[in-house]
Amino acid sequence: MTVEIREARPEDRPALIRLMGALNEFEAAIEENRADASAAESHLDYVEGQIRELGGVMLVAEQAGAVIGFLCYTFEEDPGTFVRPEYRRHALIWDISVAGEARGQGVGQALLAAAERAARAGGIAEIRLYVLEANVRARRIYEEAGYRNYERFLSKRL
Repeated sequence: MTVEIREARPEDRPALIRLMGALNEFEAAIEENRADASAAESHLDYVEGQIRELGGVMLVAEQAGAVIGFLCYTFEEDPGTFVRPEYRRHALIWDISVAGEARGQGVGQALLAAAERAARAGGIAEIRLYVLEANVRARRIYEEAGYRNYERFLSKRL
């Protein structure tokens, strides 16, 4: 069955909340500081606000009329001059989630490829994302899609 990647519409909101909740639950299970599904709607509100403020896109993957995944990104700019001008403005993927029953079918890869095409068409030379160190499967998927370690963001619990 084919998967259609398109921009999110208002009627997708219940599916987006469900998928964000699943992402939250997964991350809460591997990282103690992560919120559970109860924060899904408020986080989605926040991300949508950032997309409106900074520019960006909320993409969904749809199969047989059902939303089975999403990816959202904003446009960001590195401050200062430590990054070459042509790379300062970049896309930053905030969240990506694929429904459990659709995992392993290339939905995440299709979402990543669509985001990359859209960013490139908008004149963006680089797309970045954060991934939890403990999220081994996601790290493997991103590496297979050509992503590499760019910076290491360290934390220490006090």
